[in-house]
Amino acid sequence: MQPLFEASESPLAGEAPAEPWWQHGLIFLGYLLLGIIFTWPLVLHMGDGVIQKGGVPIDAGQGVWNLWWARSSLLNGQNPYLTRHIFYPLPINLFFQTLSLPNALLVLPILIGLGPVVAFNSVTLLSFGLGGYFTYRLALALIKDRPAAFVAGFLFACGPYHIQRIWSGPMELIAIQWIPLYLFCFVQALARPSPLRLLGAAMALLITTLASQYYGLYTAVYTAGHGLLATLLAAPTYRWRTLGASAAVGILWLLGLVPIILRVGGVGDAVLEDWQVRQVFHSVALVDLISPNIQHPLWGQALAAWQDQSHPFGLENGAGLSVAMLLLVGIALVRRWKQSWPWAVLVLGTYLLAMGPQLRFDAAQSPIPGPFLLLDLITPFRNSSRPSIFIALSAIALAVLCAQGFVLLNQRPRWGLGLLLVAELLVSPWPITPLRVAPAYQALNADPLPGAVLELPPRNDDSLYLLNQICHGRPLMGGYLARLPDLDLTVYPSAIKRIWDADPPPSDILDLNAPTELAALGVRYVTIDLTALPEFQINRIRRQLAGPHTSLVYADASLEIYAISGDVDQPAATLGPGWYGIERDGERRWRWMRDRAMISLHVRQQSMVRVEFLATAYGEARPLIIWNRQDQLTKLEIPAAPYEQWVTLDLMLPPGRSDLILESAMVPNADGRMVSLAIQQMRITPIAFRPEVRREPGTFIPATLPQGGSGLCQ
Repeated sequence: MQPLFEASESPLAGEAPAEPWWQHGLIFLGYLLLGIIFTWPLVLHMGDGVIQKGGVPIDAGQGVWNLWWARSSLLNGQNPYLTRHIFYPLPINLFFQTLSLPNALLVLPILIGLGPVVAFNSVTLLSFGLGGYFTYRLALALIKDRPAAFVAGFLFACGPYHIQRIWSGPMELIAIQWIPLYLFCFVQALARPSPLRLLGAAMALLITTLASQYYGLYTAVYTAGHGLLATLLAAPTYRWRTLGASAAVGILWLLGLVPIILRVGGVGDAVLEDWQVRQVFHSVALVDLISPNIQHPLWGQALAAWQDQSHPFGLENGAGLSVAMLLLVGIALVRRWKQSWPWAVLVLGTYLLAMGPQLRFDAAQSPIPGPFLLLDLITPFRNSSRPSIFIALSAIALAVLCAQGFVLLNQRPRWGLGLLLVAELLVSPWPITPLRVAPAYQALNADPLPGAVLELPPRNDDSLYLLNQICHGRPLMGGYLARLPDLDLTVYPSAIKRIWDADPPPSDILDLNAPTELAALGVRYVTIDLTALPEFQINRIRRQLAGPHTSLVYADASLEIYAISGDVDQPAATLGPGWYGIERDGERRWRWMRDRAMISLHVRQQSMVRVEFLATAYGEARPLIIWNRQDQLTKLEIPAAPYEQWVTLDLMLPPGRSDLILESAMVPNADGRMVSLAIQQMRITPIAFRPEVRREPGTFIPATLPQGGSGLCQ
């Protein structure tokens, strides 16, 4: 059997010829200039606005915050992947979010000197300069034709996929440059493997993964397909070498990635409940391929309206093909079949994966399964809810395939098709979303007392409160993340849940007092956006905040800011999982518990507290065991109704939150619920320290960070 290719002429491996340094610089600057043109007028608003669909900072605002947090944590010697500055007081792991640390390091001098807004927009422009340059080098390694390689870089940097990422705003997806950087290293490692080249390719894939886990995970899948195809095409004497090089890159990537994952807490086995619904929604449909450029100044609006009718998500995925692209692909496959068909296979394979669990023509459901279902057998892929991001790999393979066709053209057809490409990919001037923070937030940064900020009403669908935090620097109770954590204070009975939901304060088995609870949790300020709530809900919040330890420190037509006194030294309690709803009989109030129920105790500093409640067993007497973590605090026999027993605990609590678990055997009651004990009249009171007991200093409240918004906070 004759080999399809000798090693030196493989269409899937190659080495770029040497070029003088000034030529590298000119190529980069050329793509950077294209970036300025294709994002116009962003360059005029580098410090005061971003491109973001809808006019409200969502993903773009989160990207600005990510850069601010990366800078703040690195300059303070903290782990940037762990924070308690959002969704306070929870510890938040940002590794599986969208932090994109390599992009922060890429623009670190700009980030330190000019602030996160300029840095975010610099990432956008650099994605053109570097994304185009690395794709140019990749295509040059494979084709050895500079004009064709430049066209490949243009198609990838200015094509529909990248343009739609800029429109939607997520920094980690805007920064496309890491994919061609890795693929350039990979094809060179396949052409002439060496330890240094294999390590360099693995490092580039690791950086790609840390910049965007979608890009890293999907590029790893692409690597397997590319490496296997290159192995099958290689001469027999080179097949094991090619397969070994591909496997070595993957193994080295895993050896670098796994320790990082273990260091930040492991992958975990939690899977989104609606993962398959999300995947189907965020997938490509066949109809998306014929909607090339919805940002075009001439036909963009008409195409967008049509696309919105047939497949609304197609507006975002950037999967469309232009006429010039199709012509170049056709020329390549007809006249350069031997070199082009492997890249056509890679384009087709990544397109099929981008279609997700179902192969659909439009938005309608389809019974035809897609190959992405095979990836769903692995937990990390079930958590990856956007199969359409495989289009990034399709786009770069398509760029190389188009360059294969471009290299066959004579001078005049080259100019003609080149101009057609530019004409088809042109975009309208972008509307700029201004970024400004109300000056009142800056004053919160100057307050020397530590403490968090609770902004009301909660905004879990945009990043405005994250931008405010850049100016006040305080921990934020709430925030915005791609995957929201469970903030149990807003789920289970607490005073914070009442003002979070703007509900009236009901009576419960314990006193839910908002100022006391906020002070115990280390909250220093509460803000109310008067434009986002009806008057009756604003008044509910005002009434619950009223008290001797709360003061209104700022008010205008749209914003009120309340300060919570830092001198309050009262414990607070909230309920956790395991409780049924409140029940009443006249003035008497109680809650039934299941076999385990949680009480969370909150103190601002080390404190002695007394916990008291009245307990009654259901049906017959049963034991009650109270735990604090793994420590059993007490075990009591609770009598059945109509008898009751007081339970009293004196506890020394460290600063922050301590969870008590009440445990008892449960049985079904008359209405079918599984119950054990009824608890009522719960009281949490402070106990004075005895003279011989020394109170240990310390606080659980993160420090206020310096303002970091530059023009954002002016």
